[in-house]
Amino acid sequence: MTFRDLFTLNTEAAAPVIQIISHETLRIRACCIQAATDLNRDLYAWNMPQGLRKYDFEDDSWESEDEGEQPQEALEWLVESSQDQSEFILLLEDFHHFLNEHTLTSRLRAFAIAVASREINNVTVVLSQPAPLLPAELEKEVQVMEMPLPDVDDLKTLMLQAKQRYELDDRDYQESPALIESALGLSTSEAQLAFSKAACQFKRLTESEIPFIVKEKEQVIRKSGHLEYFHPKATLDDIGGLDNLKSWLNRRRQSFTEHAREFGLETPRGMLLLGLPGTGKSLAAKAVANAWQLPLLRLDMGKIYGGIVGQSEANIRSALQTAEALAPSILWVDEIEKGLSGMQSSGASDGGTTSRVLGTFLTWMQEKEKTVFVVATANHIAQLPPELLRKGRVDEIFFVDLPVQQDRKEIISIHLKGRNRLDDFSSKELDELAIASKGFTGAELEEAVKEAMFLAFDEGHQLNKDDILKAIQATSPLSLTMAEMIQDTRAWAKGRAVAASSAEPEALDLSSNKKPRLKQEGENPFVKK
Repeated sequence: MTFRDLFTLNTEAAAPVIQIISHETLRIRACCIQAATDLNRDLYAWNMPQGLRKYDFEDDSWESEDEGEQPQEALEWLVESSQDQSEFILLLEDFHHFLNEHTLTSRLRAFAIAVASREINNVTVVLSQPAPLLPAELEKEVQVMEMPLPDVDDLKTLMLQAKQRYELDDRDYQESPALIESALGLSTSEAQLAFSKAACQFKRLTESEIPFIVKEKEQVIRKSGHLEYFHPKATLDDIGGLDNLKSWLNRRRQSFTEHAREFGLETPRGMLLLGLPGTGKSLAAKAVANAWQLPLLRLDMGKIYGGIVGQSEANIRSALQTAEALAPSILWVDEIEKGLSGMQSSGASDGGTTSRVLGTFLTWMQEKEKTVFVVATANHIAQLPPELLRKGRVDEIFFVDLPVQQDRKEIISIHLKGRNRLDDFSSKELDELAIASKGFTGAELEEAVKEAMFLAFDEGHQLNKDDILKAIQATSPLSLTMAEMIQDTRAWAKGRAVAASSAEPEALDLSSNKKPRLKQEGENPFVKK
């Protein structure tokens, strides 16, 4: 059932007040026009600049009424007209600014009660507003609906509008699915502007304009501040080790196709990657998007929270709605535990905001119908709420451990190959480097190769094994500074998560007398040796 059909159903079922959450003013008006046509009712609309207007179905235009310029007058007109047994729909646009006034709220509540008691028949009030603000008095009387972003059919209409406006020839206009889908995730006004700019600049609307439309969309998504659009270049071959994880992802490569659905396969829901920083979790998220050829959206949980009551919940819903509009897509939630810290004390510290945001996110993960694959990463397991770890939210939980010797050899090879230096190293030299770098994460190995490049350049010779060994020896890896935490994480993950690598993890050297030092730490002249 489409949104328009559901709206018409609510109206026919005598819902007294319907609240539509959306910025899409034109589409909301279109829904009201359709419902009024189907139910043979009159249609009125009110907003502050234009006052009360009546819709003329024959001329497809709005005619101003002599009364109802102020919100108080509009509700008085509503009550009087309802008592005359008139049948109509009244659309109140941006009326939420006035809902904090007790008189207006009471009138709306009295109207809703009158509809419920059959004193008033076939009259519906529609509240059109961008944010889900509603006073407590009306919470039980109002049917809340969230309008989705424009779908393929809506975007097709907007493309045709741009064609007519700029008088494009048929040869310069191509109604291709790829071009239309490139605008998914944009609002009506944003899509209108994107198509208009493309038609204005290039004098055509074809598949050649897809990069331009995508660029416009990226700008809009970034502007929201909650999501970031990525163009990942990394592939699964750029990840050293993690063979179990890569096999699992490869088996699901074709599961988003129509053939997979016909076979009876369920679309993958997502995965949770747990492990130390620098072990390749974020890289895996980027590689998945590239391997599956799906758009990658990064959700910053820290930017979700706002200072206004209800803003955080609205932000998370808006972000998830955008991700669904781009479906099939991949939603990457990096370091999810940082955005959900303070869950235990949420009720006392932030009025329950964190709990509500988490609840919204978890409910969406379990109930979502659109093809959005979630890749969540976390460094600190202890900070994760237990609700997130329950089966059913995601398809699998992977534990990403420190790379073993063979994995380290592969990682070093990948970074040398990326710098056109792999041919300068023998397999034996790579083995020696892998042995010397025991306990290093993938990120630390990359930094060691970078540092070695600087050493070689500074000394005026080509990169060799000794340069990388010097860089390795000068680094104190996380396995030394966080050895106890790694041990605890391994103990927790055993039996609770799937190992991302099939290799047996290497034992940590807990007896080392080497004092770990941060790279940026220098010698303190005031410390006695």
